Amino acid sequence: MRLEQLEYFLAAADHGSFSAAAHALTMAQPSMSEQIRRLEAELGVPLFIRAGKGVQLTDAGRLFRPRAERVLAEAQE
Repeated sequence: MRLEQLEYFLAAADHGSFSAAAHALTMAQPSMSEQIRRLEAELGVPLFIRAGKGVQLTDAGRLFRPRAERVLAEAQE
């Protein structure tokens, strides 16, 4: 798990889509999606429900979010 993946996860959760999150982070959407897929594979659970062009957090994603926020906050300190 990389810190960038946590940033991507949080951006997607905040923006409600991989495309909008990728745009906000000035990166390509396919790269964003791939990194989220790798994070989900590493954790062994889906973090997002993919619905049309948007995404919503799964129960696991909602549980993971505060942990991701905490890790990034600690890394910035």
